[in-house]
Amino acid sequence: MATLTCSKRAPTVYRPRKPEKTVLFEAIKKNYTTWNKNTKDPIPKHVDTTFKKYLGCGILAKGFAHAHCASCQKDFLIAFSCKGRGICPSCNTRAMVETAAHLIENVIPLVPIRQWVISFPIRIRHYLKTPTILQDVLRIVVDEIRKRLINCSPNMPDAKIGAVSFIQNFGTTLNFHPHFHLIVADGVFGSTGEVLQFNEAFLNPDDISDTQDCIHKRVLKFFVKKGWFEQEDIEKMLAYENSGFSLDAGVRIHSWDRDGLERLIRYCARPCFASENLRWNGPWLIYRLSKPNHKGQTFVQLDPLEFLDRIAAFIPPPRRHRHHYHGVFAPNSSVRKKVTANAKKRIEHIVPPFVKEAAEKIEKVSFNWAKLIARIYEADPLICKCGKEIKIIAFVTHAAEIRRILSGIGWPTEPPDFDPPYELIQWDVCQLIPGTKDGFPDIDQQAHCKIGPDPPAPEETCDPPYWLDYSDPPHQDYSDPPHWSD
Repeated sequence: MATLTCSKRAPTVYRPRKPEKTVLFEAIKKNYTTWNKNTKDPIPKHVDTTFKKYLGCGILAKGFAHAHCASCQKDFLIAFSCKGRGICPSCNTRAMVETAAHLIENVIPLVPIRQWVISFPIRIRHYLKTPTILQDVLRIVVDEIRKRLINCSPNMPDAKIGAVSFIQNFGTTLNFHPHFHLIVADGVFGSTGEVLQFNEAFLNPDDISDTQDCIHKRVLKFFVKKGWFEQEDIEKMLAYENSGFSLDAGVRIHSWDRDGLERLIRYCARPCFASENLRWNGPWLIYRLSKPNHKGQTFVQLDPLEFLDRIAAFIPPPRRHRHHYHGVFAPNSSVRKKVTANAKKRIEHIVPPFVKEAAEKIEKVSFNWAKLIARIYEADPLICKCGKEIKIIAFVTHAAEIRRILSGIGWPTEPPDFDPPYELIQWDVCQLIPGTKDGFPDIDQQAHCKIGPDPPAPEETCDPPYWLDYSDPPHQDYSDPPHWSD
């Protein structure tokens, strides 16, 4: 955003980002063409498009909106976003906040919520790279949680659960680690006539452990049915003390804690990496971890090409959902309208008046840019420093007009482009010793080197200074070195 000076001040003003100043932007700009040239497998079209769109995200030279403040006659230029999925920190944050806001305002009713997190053993993770297999395993997990909640809840005819699942295929060290986060209503729903009822479940640690065992057995049975594992392998895996399956359901949000629920949903819908944790260490990239891993590491050091290789694997294909609805939260549920109507209710004594007023103005399912920015940074981007509202009066997309306006205020008129590819240094071990096949001398040459005689026999060796006649050096003649006066 390019602005002129204004003498009036306001306490809370949104300040736009500068993506071209970040480490992520620099790493992608300098190394993308080299990575594209030297990658082993062809780069999918959606991955290439995502990287190219990211390079123009937040750049005024790619187009902008023209906003104007009628009070102080101040003009603003607001750059367009790429709306990509996978690597753009700004657009990923927007999607995260928009998902959480939509679920809070329009889907999840005022009921207690429990988070279920399930991870899988390393032996089956590579199978989960296939979307169809991943969806089949997700159905097994949701079905076992449904059975457990129904068994642990009071009897209710035609009991149903409500859940939203988030598929995450990344770990804290940017490794491939598929696991599920499920936001599940901690109970079951049922309808008596026109009234929607909810009965809370009563779960204990044994119930969660039993659910993990059931998921463990059903998933392995599914792999045997598909012919990927033998029955003998399954019996061995069932006998392991540590199966590799891990189910955690220790996080529970009360029905009145809507702010806590929104933070939890943002965590489940978070991007695959935090760009603010990237640092340069010479030619290497340092990615700081949010907490030490099981090896005690607090950061990982990556080559820029390896870093691009890792984050490219997390870019989802187009038209593939990153979260799914189950039970009464699903769009095809017969009681979906009753659930969403309950979600829009507010408890008067816990909701501030200004929040309630803002929520009542939201008529659409989607949220616009300004509302999302205000939800993240608690600052309205359409409020000028003088405290008055600014309005968008034009969208500038024509190249000639963009250059004319930006050149008049001294901003770059050309959008950034990828740096040309550079040659990678291919180290050849045969260059260590010329004339050899593997870079090392032959065995005969190693045994009879020309540098010196062979080492002595074991009986002739002893580690200095432990000789038989060893004695400490005399100290009576020791004195400090002289300090010359001249």
